[in-house]
Amino acid sequence: MRCTFSSGVKGKTALTKCWSAAALLLAGCTLTPAPSQPRPHLAPALDGSTAAQPIEVPRLESLEDRGGGRFCGQLVGTGETVRFDLWRAPAAGRPLVLLVPILAGGADLMDMVAERLFDRGFDVAWCDRVGAALTRSQRGPELEQLFLRTVLQQRLLLAWLHAPGNAPPSGSFVLGISLGGMVAVALAAHEPGLDGVAICLSGGDLETLLPHSGERRVQRWVDWRAADDGVGNDHLEWELGQWQHLEPMVMAASIPTDKVLFVAAGFDDVVPERNRDLLWEALGRPARLAVPLGHYSAALAIGPILSAAADHFAARIPTAAAPQPPANR
Repeated sequence: MRCTFSSGVKGKTALTKCWSAAALLLAGCTLTPAPSQPRPHLAPALDGSTAAQPIEVPRLESLEDRGGGRFCGQLVGTGETVRFDLWRAPAAGRPLVLLVPILAGGADLMDMVAERLFDRGFDVAWCDRVGAALTRSQRGPELEQLFLRTVLQQRLLLAWLHAPGNAPPSGSFVLGISLGGMVAVALAAHEPGLDGVAICLSGGDLETLLPHSGERRVQRWVDWRAADDGVGNDHLEWELGQWQHLEPMVMAASIPTDKVLFVAAGFDDVVPERNRDLLWEALGRPARLAVPLGHYSAALAIGPILSAAADHFAARIPTAAAPQPPANR
């Protein structure tokens, strides 16, 4: 397959472009640039929920140094306790990427993504999950509450990272994978100060996405609702439409198109093609990296995906300075 790139990206050398193109070609990926005249973004369509309220900087309760620039800590504020991991180099003021993980991804995945971005010159942080999603006993209201709290905790961590006296980063970005990509859309709508967003293996219109997803955990949840509540897909679509107030399709309109990199897997049966394309359209058809793999087999292209995300972020650092890898690694 052929790899195509937009021109004029700041802060990228010819060598970096060459290696990026080679990596994408090896993976069979195609990068399509954003439109030259992207659609104007709208004012955030935020509701009155806790996740949408102005927040104060949370209190740091603990911060454990695990060595090698790795920390884990705990924040308290706005009724939430936020446990987080932070990879931060000694040099102050590096750009930061906030990661939002997949539905069922573990610590190994987060560490792998963090290490690659850290070596590209970014500090990296992520929150522990608020709780498991799509479990028995969770219906529309419980899923909505979980989503709201997840967005709120990401905002609290960002507020602390940008607090005076905490060496605020030179640029702030968010990378969300799968369900984390949907959270990242809502987060970017609530936090217009973010400099860039990477939405990976994700989609919109949750009321149709969940009932028709090929993800086994989602299918078990749908089967449980049918067995316990006697409801089918039509009812689930109605219920999710009533309760998902942070629907990515609505939130997407508030995000400037040129901030976004959209990554889609062509053989993804977890996020159906219709839902992938709906979110991409709602985001204004941003730059799109197409990966000829499935939802989970896309891990085979993790190198090109993260390289494309790092390039996208580096070009949007407000100082226009390329990030430098940490010393002594």
